[in-house]
Amino acid sequence: MKIFKEIFRFALNNRSSGLIKINNKDDFNKRFEGNSIKIDTKKYKAYEKAWDSRKFEIDNYWKRTTYFWAFQVTSFTAYIAILNSTNYNKEPRENTFTLFFAISIGFITSISWVLINIGSKFWQRHWEKQIDMLEDEITGALYKTIYAYKNQKTFSVSKINDIVSRFFCFIWVILWIQYVVDNLTLNGTFKDIAYVEVLITLGTIYFVLAMFKGYGRGSFSSTEFEYYNRDVFK
Repeated sequence: MKIFKEIFRFALNNRSSGLIKINNKDDFNKRFEGNSIKIDTKKYKAYEKAWDSRKFEIDNYWKRTTYFWAFQVTSFTAYIAILNSTNYNKEPRENTFTLFFAISIGFITSISWVLINIGSKFWQRHWEKQIDMLEDEITGALYKTIYAYKNQKTFSVSKINDIVSRFFCFIWVILWIQYVVDNLTLNGTFKDIAYVEVLITLGTIYFVLAMFKGYGRGSFSSTEFEYYNRDVFK
């Protein structure tokens, strides 16, 4: 039941904006009263570093998006080319596993896209919260002050991009099911088993599990102190 609630909440979410209205210009100006701390203080340096890091994360987010769009376009191009090839359309079909391979590549890269979006957004939000905590004594509450004309609703650029990446995952799952229905059967002997498709499926499952539960998970645990001196000259 919980999973259905999450699916519904993903599509329809009526949560409030969380914005608190600033009533007049005087209230606005009060947010920027007082002196700023000195440039050479640790807090000021941390504030600058937070802004630089946020910009770095945003730049990398869109670079990665371009990278995964290229993967998806390539995978769909390969899928359509194989689907329309002579070998695939003649009877009996030959080398059908190549279509399955293209589907698996498309699926695993779309899953990677989704998870990397989540990781990128985590670090972007991390630095935004640092800015929220540091800015009051430096610029005033500039980043926390939002102009929303007549409480106008807006849209999250990164969340829309995340939805698109999840849609690609959905499409590849549908294409995988279509392939299984069209090309695989439970009837026959061991000689009839589609060993290539089975191996590709097991490999895909393994690497997806590694992303979700294994090597792909971020860690904040401590590491051993292990440094060595490097000789510069003989």
